[in-house]
Amino acid sequence: MFKCVIHIYGLPREISDLQKVEVELKDGASMGDVIAALKQKIPALEGPVIRVGENRLMEYYKFNVNGLFYFDGMDFQLHSGDRIALLMPVTGG
Repeated sequence: MFKCVIHIYGLPREISDLQKVEVELKDGASMGDVIAALKQKIPALEGPVIRVGENRLMEYYKFNVNGLFYFDGMDFQLHSGDRIALLMPVTGG
């Protein structure tokens, strides 16, 4: 087990009023594990950011792990020291 800090941006930050949250995860934690830990720490994210009753993000939200974006349907395995952020990647002109 290790503690992981998840940095929060955009609407998830507005909802939670937090810039980051610390969760405890097992080595090799998956996207679903991270989402379950987030729901436990910040229940208000379920609905607008996390799909109700699921450990999946709504379609516009992504995790950035060590500089790489992970979309729904993709997975990662977290390890101690990994950097993770929850955000909504957008482009504008």
